[in-house]
Amino acid sequence: MAQPRGFRTANRRYRFLFWPMMAVYVAIILGTKFLIDDDKAPDWLNAACAIAATLPLFIVLYAIRRQTDETDEYTRMRYLKALRDAGLITSGLLFLVGFLQIFDVIGDIEVFWFGPVFFFAFGLARLPECFGRTV
Repeated sequence: MAQPRGFRTANRRYRFLFWPMMAVYVAIILGTKFLIDDDKAPDWLNAACAIAATLPLFIVLYAIRRQTDETDEYTRMRYLKALRDAGLITSGLLFLVGFLQIFDVIGDIEVFWFGPVFFFAFGLARLPECFGRTV
């Protein structure tokens, strides 16, 4: 396990990866949607665009992991609890959507949307630290 390096360094390294990767992700999504015609593009190009759009998200998840390695046990626990809660919310929604589809209450929902739901739930799970005492 890595040694704690200090909160400023850990946060700076996190932001140094997070914001550029989000910019790359948005640029890839907008570029592929506006410049590539899905119906006429070859399958290899569509697959390459999908992989290219996924790589920045892997790097963001790595940045979260690295930040937990570079901070103290208390901060690590807060992050891991937020990740746990995000996973709980996302998997609960997966079950709900699955059963609603089985019982013909709703139509098909693209699986893609559960990724953004996870990140949104992660943000919600971290939100209480912004308003309350941390110790």
